[in-house]
Amino acid sequence: MSITIREALQLPDMVQTKLIAGAGGLDHPIRWVTIVEVLEDPSRLQEGEFLITTGFGLDGDSKRLASFIPSLARQKLSGVAIHTGFYLREIPQEFIQQADLYRLPLIEIPVEINFSTITKAILQPIVNRQFETLAYSQAIHNQMIEAALSKGGLSAIIEELAKLTGGAVILVDALGFEVVQHGPRTSERTGEEKERAHAVSIRASREHFGSLTLSKPKHLWKELDDVALQHAATLCALEYVKERAVSATEWRLKGDFVEELLSGKEMNETELESRCRMLGYPLQGRHFVAAVRVNGQDTDSSELHQNAITLMRRLCDRQKRSYLLRERPHCLFFVLPDERTSLLLLQQLASRWEQLYPDQPMHIGVSNPCDPLPRVDRAAEEAMFALQAYPFLAAPPDFLRYSEMRGYQFLFPYHRSQESLMALWRPLLDPLIRYDTKHNMQLLETLDAYLRHNGNGLQTSQALYIHRHTLKYRITQIEEKTGCSLEDAHQRWQLHLALMARRLQQHLYPPAP
Repeated sequence: MSITIREALQLPDMVQTKLIAGAGGLDHPIRWVTIVEVLEDPSRLQEGEFLITTGFGLDGDSKRLASFIPSLARQKLSGVAIHTGFYLREIPQEFIQQADLYRLPLIEIPVEINFSTITKAILQPIVNRQFETLAYSQAIHNQMIEAALSKGGLSAIIEELAKLTGGAVILVDALGFEVVQHGPRTSERTGEEKERAHAVSIRASREHFGSLTLSKPKHLWKELDDVALQHAATLCALEYVKERAVSATEWRLKGDFVEELLSGKEMNETELESRCRMLGYPLQGRHFVAAVRVNGQDTDSSELHQNAITLMRRLCDRQKRSYLLRERPHCLFFVLPDERTSLLLLQQLASRWEQLYPDQPMHIGVSNPCDPLPRVDRAAEEAMFALQAYPFLAAPPDFLRYSEMRGYQFLFPYHRSQESLMALWRPLLDPLIRYDTKHNMQLLETLDAYLRHNGNGLQTSQALYIHRHTLKYRITQIEEKTGCSLEDAHQRWQLHLALMARRLQQHLYPPAP
């Protein structure tokens, strides 16, 4: 839609003009031509304007002479032409030095050439290019619309853009995934070609979906390539909005199905097979449930859920894996085939999330496998239990499997109520707690350390920074007050389980502040 200073100087009506200085800016684009005889306020000029002036009022005014070129450079003008012979007999040497310094093309127009000749010479190709751009814009718009309506989706749009521009096009979504790529990559270019790349954001309704990047050799880049890039970005945004609507319907159908499974609704084999086929999920084989929670301090949970769902969908699409999903107010339930690939997907989900949102940790609890599918109701409870215990058994980006809960899975039947957990530990540990409170002792802490070090007295005393005689005294007190012998493996396990029940109860049912 514009021409450069270099191109303007090659026009037939410009052959009598002369470039005096500022050759470093010859490739500045001319957006418009402005004629000003008396330049009172340079700040009113716009970026890319080409200024033509007689220099009235400059001769003899040292302050205005010194600030003339710098003030134009600050406004990012494409260039300036001075009509000599009226108020300035010749271009001041000061202008020449400053124009070279600021890379601002400075052109001398001889007195015999009219203003109208210059403006017509420059504006005519600019206007012609604008018409050319409009025609090209309409043509590529039609071609891309046709590509989008061919049901090829994002891939068809990107392929058409690469074909129209002859460049390499990459679409990256908001989560950093390379969704589509067409055309030769930069690494595949031959020779010493310098690449030029333009990236535009894909947005709709203030929502960012990703970015579209066009790359091609610098000497082949055309201004019209930017027009094609903008059209493609608009169509990609529309595709994402459509994809969002389709996905919302799919999530609702999957969520309804999973909710019925979690509620224990009876379904015959025919109904199960029909609904799984419709949702593209395999009915046969074993399955497991992953409960996912994202802890965001100042972020809406629905937005975090949306991001987690989108990330999981991208990962599964890349692996061509299917899953079922149910969104709950405080967590997400994913039902997945019990396969190694499914566990790898969860690892990728956790790792990628930590990279994208390091301040909003993701916790994942994974159930034992179940077979057949209707038994996921029990699996969901196991996954939720693992999720609840996650903070003191695991850390992001790991996920916690029910089968690897260090014995806490044996407390699963009791976790539903505080009273059930307290009934497991109070008869054994209450006497220790009361004694510690009354005598300012650490019998409970000593018991915990002794069991953690597998009954090794030396390691326990070192961990507690106490003498071995002090440890021996405390062990005697613990055995007397609990009625358990720490030499007996079964009674040690009972005490260990009591400590675990107390920790779990304090975590699941913290005291009110």
